[in-house]
Amino acid sequence: MTRSPILGAEGWHTLTRAPEIASLPDPQLPPESWASSLFTQAGTALDATVLGAMRIAVDALLMPPPERLDELRASASPLLDPALQREPARFFAFEPPPRPFAKVDHDWRRLAGGDAVGRALRSGYRPWDAAGVGASSVTDEWILFEHWVHRRQPARGTLVGLHGFAMGRPRIDALVLFANEWFARGLDVALLTLPHHGARTPADARFSGERFAVPHVTNLAEAVRQAMYEIRLLVDWLRETTDAPVGLLGLSLGGYLSALAASLWDDLDFVVPMVPPVCMGALAWRFFLMSRRYRDGLPPAFSQQELRASFRIHSPLAHPLRVPRERALIVAGRGDRIVPPEHPHALWEHWGWPSIHWFSGGHLAPFGRGRIVEAIDLHLERLGVL
Repeated sequence: MTRSPILGAEGWHTLTRAPEIASLPDPQLPPESWASSLFTQAGTALDATVLGAMRIAVDALLMPPPERLDELRASASPLLDPALQREPARFFAFEPPPRPFAKVDHDWRRLAGGDAVGRALRSGYRPWDAAGVGASSVTDEWILFEHWVHRRQPARGTLVGLHGFAMGRPRIDALVLFANEWFARGLDVALLTLPHHGARTPADARFSGERFAVPHVTNLAEAVRQAMYEIRLLVDWLRETTDAPVGLLGLSLGGYLSALAASLWDDLDFVVPMVPPVCMGALAWRFFLMSRRYRDGLPPAFSQQELRASFRIHSPLAHPLRVPRERALIVAGRGDRIVPPEHPHALWEHWGWPSIHWFSGGHLAPFGRGRIVEAIDLHLERLGVL
């Protein structure tokens, strides 16, 4: 056990917790050919260009004014409870929703060999009760997903696709999650719209997924918690409709959530996190170092250590892998500069070295998409899903 000072609502106090998430070390990646390295360099260059634009957006939209720093630091206090830090899975101890699930079909279009049906499940989500008094209200919200179903023959299984940050439009999500390829291989596909994204973006939000980027620690954790609840609800609904395997494929933010799911539940038939971040504190610190606030010498809302501690309870690195290791495949980009390789590498080590596929390119330009599909395809064949 370690002790370190963290600023909570009552000022500095000593927090006793499980070992902290350390800085992520630089990984030693397997060698690649000269030709492939050119693709990696091109992907890195594209990511670097986008990072420059993101720095401007972060400065304009997300960096808090100095007068809000105390408020934001206090927002971490509920998550730094020693008991919660020692047992972070308690944060995801959901009350089970009532059965049966209420379902509404609201859209439909024809696919080759099947249909894409827009569906909604009533959520019944109850936000985390930080005070422990049981007063949190049930969320009256619908969980949206586009369900690709085969028409003439039963599916081999269902792949639940989890999109990345600021996405949430099923037609675009389908492209980046290779939905056509999985459907052609006999899998049904469920493209979940994560909370606060796409058609679920709140009216007062400035962009899709803003709640997952705000510096308010508890609000961001609540967004992660709600997403995990909805993933669980969707998986349970699918299991009531099919006896075939059900698993997750998540990209970026979706990769983070799929990795966390594999750390909370042992019944997923396969889990494939793609370019997954594993420590939001590390990502947040990296963006602070890119910001105008850092360049101007202004103080951060949190130190690097405090950020790692504040986001720890929902980091996959704070939870042991519960899915059998052979069901997990990590997909990572050699030249990724949005989610640097040390994140998927740290997950690979934490999970005890499961299968991992390193592709050439970056976060936004994964060159060799065919090889990525082949790696996932082979993984699912080994598991008997395909």
